[in-house]
Amino acid sequence: MERVYLDLKARILSGAYPPGTRLEAAQLAKSLAASATPVRDALYRLSGERIIESWHQEGFRQPLLNEADLVELYWWTGALLSLALKGRTPRPDLPGGLISLANHQAYPEGLDGLFRTIAIGSSNGELRASIINCVERSMTIRTLEARVDGSANDALTAMADDYRFGRWSALRSKITRFHRRRAAYAGRVAAEIRRRSEPLDNIRRI
Repeated sequence: MERVYLDLKARILSGAYPPGTRLEAAQLAKSLAASATPVRDALYRLSGERIIESWHQEGFRQPLLNEADLVELYWWTGALLSLALKGRTPRPDLPGGLISLANHQAYPEGLDGLFRTIAIGSSNGELRASIINCVERSMTIRTLEARVDGSANDALTAMADDYRFGRWSALRSKITRFHRRRAAYAGRVAAEIRRRSEPLDNIRRI
């Protein structure tokens, strides 16, 4: 059951299914080499994590986020990260910490690494879990962010440098500005999401 959950989650977070795709347990079971029961359990679990969504109480689908959804997600992520950095002291010994963070180049992977590293450094388990959930729910839109905002990667580099040198106050300010800019571009990202999807009256089934 855990293997099915992890495999399905990895597929979803990698963007394997276009936005709006209906996720059918029977079809997924074939591709995952599993019975339908653990697949349904995984779908319910992922729905509870808001990685996927229940669709009209008739099944599950890949989220089709609109501008308002994105603005709320950006605001919440920024608030959680800022809270996690309060009172922070440098911890270069953290798994995936300062040295590993410097090795990331691409925007999606680099942002994922930075935000997860901030989460890991928090002593509050609820805060860690909430940040990581936001990171996972945002994974499918990171490439779109970089596409519509040419300065996104520069912002990541600046935030990573602040983390690397323990400039926590500066990092909190940059994270706030970063998510404000993400919210300002939310409409354009939502338009890119819509282009990747099919019309809702003809949702692709997986």
